[in-house]
Amino acid sequence: MQIVFNLVMIDMESSYDNHIEEYNIGFFSSRSIAEKTAMRYLSEVTGFKDYRITYKITEKYVIGATDSLTQSDIFIIYGWNENDELDEIDEIESDCYLSMEEAEIQLNVNKLRFNREEWCIDKYRIDVCSWQEGFEKVYH
Repeated sequence: MQIVFNLVMIDMESSYDNHIEEYNIGFFSSRSIAEKTAMRYLSEVTGFKDYRITYKITEKYVIGATDSLTQSDIFIIYGWNENDELDEIDEIESDCYLSMEEAEIQLNVNKLRFNREEWCIDKYRIDVCSWQEGFEKVYH
C-alpha cells in the first residue's frame, strides 16, 4: 500500500466552532513536495500570502497501489453535514482509491455506516495542485 501527502491550507480568520475553512491544494507523492508547495503558496499566491493562513499535511493511504503514483489519478469519498450558515461540518473522508468503480462501491458502504447529509467522490491527480488560483475575501 502506498501513501500520498495531502496539503490543505487553513484560513484561521474564517474558521470557527466546528467549522474549519480549508483549501485542499492537492495530493503529493512526497512530504517534501507538499512542503515546498505550501511555502510557495504562503509566499506567492494571492490570498494565501495575504491573510492568516496556515497549512497541514496528512498522510493518506492509496488502497491497492503498489507502483509509483506520480501523475496517477486517485479518488476520495467525502461526506458532510451543513450548519445553519451552510458551512460544511462533521466532515469525513475516505482513503484514496485508484478507480472510480472502487470508490463508488465504498461510497455505498459509507452511506450505510455514516449518517451524513451530503456525499461526493472527488478525483485528484498526484503532484498536481487542484486549487491553483488564489482567493480574495469580500467583507460586507
